[in-house]
Amino acid sequence: MSEVITYQRDEIDYIFLNRPNYGNCIDENTVEKLSEIIREIRMKSQSKLVVLTGEGMKYFCTGGDLNTILKFKNNLNGLESFNLKMCDVIYQIAMLPQITICFINGYALGGGCELASAFDFRYASHNAKIGFIQGRMGIPTSWGGGTVLQEKMSHQDWITLLSSSNIYTAFQAKKIGFIHELSKDLTSLHNESFISLARGIPAQIHHQNKKILIRKWTEQNLKRRMEEEVISAMPLWFSDEHIKNIEQFTKKLEK
Repeated sequence: MSEVITYQRDEIDYIFLNRPNYGNCIDENTVEKLSEIIREIRMKSQSKLVVLTGEGMKYFCTGGDLNTILKFKNNLNGLESFNLKMCDVIYQIAMLPQITICFINGYALGGGCELASAFDFRYASHNAKIGFIQGRMGIPTSWGGGTVLQEKMSHQDWITLLSSSNIYTAFQAKKIGFIHELSKDLTSLHNESFISLARGIPAQIHHQNKKILIRKWTEQNLKRRMEEEVISAMPLWFSDEHIKNIEQFTKKLEK
């Protein structure tokens, strides 16, 4: 079973995180598969839009796989490499020429919110829960998501999301500005939202519009700033507080 499923329909590339029994969390194989898919879309696809969501009804993405993280407990360089690879995935999504949309179909926690931050539009189901919970785990954002989201939100809303470490309902996250619209499900999203309008516009128009943004972020060294976020967070990853929080959280999941 592949960790990520992808297909194209009606000039839209769909990507599904496919680890529902593990909260659609990100392990090393998932990072590699996402990187491969995004690279393929960027180089070969003439689609108008890219839509990413989580498989199942409960989870969009719950961040990094905790067993993967604990595996790097005595290998800081290995963890840094893992985080930088996921940072690159988030950056490459942000720089795609297509209009990008994520559909948060359940829990988006920690790194899952960083992943969602890469997209032009963030839609959510009514039962979605959204939380940059890194702070309560003893770490800051560590995949570059804090940096890329800063480009897209007001300062007050951005600092509220990151520094509160609160878990918000979909409605609350929409009020703050992280979520753009609510949608019943992926079918409703496809038929009723911005997607239905954008599908009527030639792909090259979307690509040209995105070039304006891509040029700006290239000139402003977005990639370097995202990588600096990753590297500056590393000393906190294996603090006693963070290890304790990870182990406690893992035990809860195993019950």
